[in-house]
This record gives sequence, C-alpha cells and structure tokens, in this order.
Amino acid sequence: MGVILVGLIYLPMQVFLSYYVRRWRQVAPGRADRFLSPLGVLLGARNEAQTLPETLPTLLRQRLPVRVIAGDDGSTDETRAILVGLLSGPPHEVHAIPQVYHERFPGKQAVLAYLEERVEPPYFGVVDADMWLPDSWAEALVGALEANPSLGAVSGPSLPRAEGLWSGFQRVEWAATLYLIAAEQMRGNPPPTAIGNSLWVRYEAWQAIGGWKNLPPTLVEDYHFMQALLEKGWQFAWVFAPEAYAETRAEKTFKGWWHQRLRWRKAVQGVPLLAKFYWGVQVIVPWVVLVSGWVSLGLWLVAEVLPLWRLRTALSVRGVLRYVPLLLVYRFFQGMVMGLLASGQRGFVWRGRWYKG
Repeated sequence: MGVILVGLIYLPMQVFLSYYVRRWRQVAPGRADRFLSPLGVLLGARNEAQTLPETLPTLLRQRLPVRVIAGDDGSTDETRAILVGLLSGPPHEVHAIPQVYHERFPGKQAVLAYLEERVEPPYFGVVDADMWLPDSWAEALVGALEANPSLGAVSGPSLPRAEGLWSGFQRVEWAATLYLIAAEQMRGNPPPTAIGNSLWVRYEAWQAIGGWKNLPPTLVEDYHFMQALLEKGWQFAWVFAPEAYAETRAEKTFKGWWHQRLRWRKAVQGVPLLAKFYWGVQVIVPWVVLVSGWVSLGLWLVAEVLPLWRLRTALSVRGVLRYVPLLLVYRFFQGMVMGLLASGQRGFVWRGRWYKG
C-alpha cells in the first residue's frame, strides 16, 4: 500500500513540482544612476534592540541607494535609540508610531499605514527589522519591477537562519512551503500568498489600491495587499533568484512558532482545492509508510528531497537538506497541526501584543 501511494501518487506529485522549481531569471538589475534620489524603504521595529545592530547595516549596504523610513512601534527596549544612532541624519527618517493607528489597524498594518504617507515614486520597499539582506536585494527586486511594467509588487524569498535543531527545522519547513509557491507561480498562476518581510512596490500600483490604510484591519497585511493589487488588475510575483534571497530570524520558542502560524492561517484559508488535496496526501503518506517497509520509506525520502534540492539550487542556499530528517518527523504530525490551526479560535500574542483568534 505504501509503495503504491508514494510511488504512484506522492512521488509523481513531487517530481511535477520539482520540474517547475528551477532557476527563474526575471531579474534585470536596476541601475543606480537611473534614479535621481534614493528609493524609500519602510521598516517597522518593535523591541528589536538585539537584532538591529546586525540586520540594519545589511539594508544600508545596498548597491541601489535607499532611504530608510523607520518606525519605532512602541518598543520598551533600546530600539528607538539604536534606530536613531544607525540612521543618523538625512536621507533616513525615524518615527514613533502613534497609538491611534493601532486603534484602527492591528500589528504591522498600523506601522505601514502611518509610514506609507512618506513614500515617493517610482518604487518603494518594505522590510522587517530582523532581515539579513544581500547587497543585491534592492537592485534585484527593483530590477524585476523595471523589467515588467504590469507588476504592481514583488516579494523576495527568505528562510530562517539555522543556528540549531529548532531553527533548522523552521528553515526546512519554510523551504518546503517556498517550493510550493515557486511551482504554482512558474506554472503561470498567481502566487498563493505574499510575504511582507521582503517586498518592493510600484508607487502607481500602491496609489491604485489606496495603500494599507485602505485595507480592512488584518494581521496578514501582505496577503491582503497582494489580493488588492490583483483585484485592480496588477500582477504580483516572487523573484526566485539568489540576488533576491534573504534570511530572517527563526522563532526562538515553540509558543512563538505556534502563534506565528495562528497568524498565517488567515492567509491560507482561500488556497485552491488542488493545494488542499496535496496537503491531504502529505498528511496520509507518512503513516502509510510507517507500516509499509523500507521501499516505501526510500521513495518517500526521495519525494521530500527532490523539490528541496531544486529550490536549494535555484536560490544558491545551504543548510536545508541536512534538516530533512526533522521535516520527515514533522510530516507525521502535520495533519494534527493543520487541524488545530483550522479549529483554533483562541487569541495569541504577536510582537508583544495580544490579538483575538
């Protein structure tokens, strides 16, 4: 039974995905002399004093000149002092996010709704405070917008930094999600979701939807921003290329990881039926393999590794395949996790604030 399920259904599905997860070059590096002034990048930070001294310099070292528009989102540590110290003087700006914005919008949406009043044409970026960026990041994503006038915004791929087993698990878990997004997009379909930690936006498209302040209150502002663009006739794309690849901080605790996924569940409720079928097969396969012998186990391992290997090659990243055993363990409990996420109605803490489920 396991050989039949894995060999005739799951492995062909993974091979199909792997065919599309290949090096995708929709990247035409933007020229620094093409722009008369630095391009704005919105950055929100809440209690990031430990991370900013390491991550913010990677944003300031961009080959394409940028103007950081930072917002201190009610931090209780030294975040504001660090922002002011590292972003001293023009063209950069540091602002405190007024509490009234959090009375209207939750989470990061409140930060963006306040900071977006300061963006200028033709493009601007959005990045999280816990991102390590290559110096080609802005150039690659702006270049993709320059190359395709129909694109309203683009996201760059990112993975959590692996500094141990727990963060390594999150790295391979994210990678297994990225290749699904990559395959769906490379098949010619709109990507199923966006990611707001690495985003560049065309000013004209932002104007067309009225910005984040015109979206309904949401904790997945990146997903709803993408949906608003698509509804207005703009395209949205991920730029799967090494030049656009960045790294982010893994959640330090299981509670933080769980709350992060409670937030993300709001962005996957509208996934296509085909994706739900794929996830259903993923849930069943490990338990069938468990009672079916070594042949089915070997086929299952190949099925899991193949698209990860293609993604690793496409993005020129390391430290993914070594954590595949952790991914295999996760697959055994994936159905339970998905069920709890779908049925959970409790609130959760995100970035130090409590939100209703």
